[in-house]
Amino acid sequence: MLKLNKMTDSAVVCLGMLARKPDRFMPASELSKETGLKLYTVQKILKVILAKSDLLKAERGVYGGYTLKKKSNNITVAEIIEALDGPISLTSCGDKSDSLCQSSDICFLGGKWNQVNEIIRKSLNDISLDDLLNFDNPFPVEYEKPMLNKTMN
Repeated sequence: MLKLNKMTDSAVVCLGMLARKPDRFMPASELSKETGLKLYTVQKILKVILAKSDLLKAERGVYGGYTLKKKSNNITVAEIIEALDGPISLTSCGDKSDSLCQSSDICFLGGKWNQVNEIIRKSLNDISLDDLLNFDNPFPVEYEKPMLNKTMN
């Protein structure tokens, strides 16, 4: 199963919250409160995204915080993933590397993973942050949480 790591998933949540409030800077503490993520996690995500991408602007001071550098409809899921995880590739032989892997002399696939990787990259580049957001219903519907340690009759 292919699955995003928790940090990347949380990054999408943080960027999504910034997309909901595009005209202002949000401090990490507010992002933490609004998303339900731990402050340390939010700070770490923002630091990585600032260092490895061109997705965020940061301002210091009383009215400082973070905001998106681009409109959320121009930020792709691929950009977010690559900012946190590096290039999107299913296998090391499909990373367009000039060097061959240690199994290349016996491999019968002939580098065909590159074709799969390109399809995945294209798909993720075709999905914007906006596409993931539900502006009509900004927060999940409240539901009744099951009672833990409830005695069954």
